[in-house]
Amino acid sequence: MKMIRRSGRGWAWTQSILVHLFVLALLFIGFRSALTHGSGRPHAVIHPVEARVVNGQAIEKAWKDYEARKAARAGAQKKRAQRLAQQAAQARAEKRAQEAKLAALKVAQAHALARQQAAVARLEAQKKAQERAIRAMAARQTAARLAEREAAKALAGLRAARQRAQMLARARALARLKAREAAAASARRASALAAWVAAIRDRVENAWIRPPGVNSGLSCSLSVVLAVGGAVLNAQLGHCNGGASVRQSILAAVFRASPLPMPADPAVFSSHITFVFHPGSP
Repeated sequence: MKMIRRSGRGWAWTQSILVHLFVLALLFIGFRSALTHGSGRPHAVIHPVEARVVNGQAIEKAWKDYEARKAARAGAQKKRAQRLAQQAAQARAEKRAQEAKLAALKVAQAHALARQQAAVARLEAQKKAQERAIRAMAARQTAARLAEREAAKALAGLRAARQRAQMLARARALARLKAREAAAASARRASALAAWVAAIRDRVENAWIRPPGVNSGLSCSLSVVLAVGGAVLNAQLGHCNGGASVRQSILAAVFRASPLPMPADPAVFSSHITFVFHPGSP
């Protein structure tokens, strides 16, 4: 018990000493401040500090005031720390909310971009499909037009070939007809010419006066030049197996027979007639 009392008295004594030291420190600080503020003024009057006896109640009151101010400062600092902590927490929460909002916005933008890209891809695919369809249709139309032109060309070729064949057949038929007609005309002309020549030969033979001693094998080639109407213009003997008198008699007979008969077909007439004088047996 004595130890407790001694300890209590010792603590009170120690506390009293600390309070006095604190008060002295305050007085020293106030005195120094007065010196500092008054050093710039001329003729500053320094009043001596009046020493006062500080009793225990004043010291205890000062100490309580100090403790109260200290507690108030500690409470204010705590409140300020709590307020700062709340503000920091609120800032962190707002930052997290902003980050979440920004992340959601980025996700939404990414989804929108993906949808837009998908739409563009679909449009591009549709465009390419339409272009392929248009090209295919154009190719089919071109092939159809080409096939139509080829078919028309082939048909025209067939028609042209058919026409050429028909024309060739008609030409050949006409040529054959003309050949037959020419042959017939030639045959008719040859027959008419032969008949005309025979008539001339008969006329000359009938006008010939046979010299004595002419045998039946007399044969002479005779060429006669006629005028229009049958008049004899000239007569010549070619190969002849008769003598001179016989030759002379034949030429005389030609001129006696003039005018010679004309052909039934005027187209057969020729100004130069050659035939074989062959009177036969007397």
